[in-house]
Amino acid sequence: MTRSGTAEPVVVGIDGSDLATAALAWGVDAARRRSCPLRLVHTSGRTGRAAGEEMLDDAAARAERAVPGLDVSTVLDNGHPADALLKQASDASMVVLGARGRSDLSSLLAGSTSLQVAMHAPCPVVVIRLLGEDAPPGPSAGRVVVGVDDSPRSERAIDLAFSEAASRGVGLTAVLTWLGPDIDTDASPAHEWQQAADDEQAILMQRLAGPCEEFPGVDVLEKVVGGDPAAALVDESRGAELIVVGSHGRGGLGGILRGSVSHTLLHHAHCPVAVVRSR
Repeated sequence: MTRSGTAEPVVVGIDGSDLATAALAWGVDAARRRSCPLRLVHTSGRTGRAAGEEMLDDAAARAERAVPGLDVSTVLDNGHPADALLKQASDASMVVLGARGRSDLSSLLAGSTSLQVAMHAPCPVVVIRLLGEDAPPGPSAGRVVVGVDDSPRSERAIDLAFSEAASRGVGLTAVLTWLGPDIDTDASPAHEWQQAADDEQAILMQRLAGPCEEFPGVDVLEKVVGGDPAAALVDESRGAELIVVGSHGRGGLGGILRGSVSHTLLHHAHCPVAVVRSR
């Protein structure tokens, strides 16, 4: 089954696993909300061509049953899954795929498909994780969460987060973290800490001003939090609809060992994670 649309498609990785089924459901809903085509991708290296075509046809049929009239196309590739998805990401609005989210060092260094795609795709990548025990709802349960900083890399993340919150009819929590003024913490007068906090709040408000005008119906909660940004965002992710974070796109060993926020969320978040690379 192969049909094409003119709009940028939502691309979903299909491999027959439960995670891929969850990614398919997420991708179908995203394509419905965006009114754009859905493109399903499978690599036949492990399954063989016939089994791969059957898997794709079954996934396409599920998508069409869920959203009658949805423009669905399929792609059967014989390369590495990450390479196949990155190839399809070149004209996509979004890539959606599943990941087990193992957090040990050996799994990080193994170069998982989700990590490679998230760090190198030109479009946003949404990773549906295999979650462990249910975590109690967090402060942003039922909302979209976005991590904000004072660099241009967060601009695309903010835009995506607002768009997702608006299309879902939910609120948005914008989180900016800081570590305090760049001075001796033992000697810092209280007013210097307060000034630093006020400066960070001003940065957050500035970052959100344009999107708030564009999406006036979105309920926005601003949070300026002291401490580790990854830990703060993992906490906010409990029960959230989606968490969005920007990335420099450095997917090599050095980037992983630097412990970037996006890498941490891909392995520890309690909800789907959208990674948006800098322009």
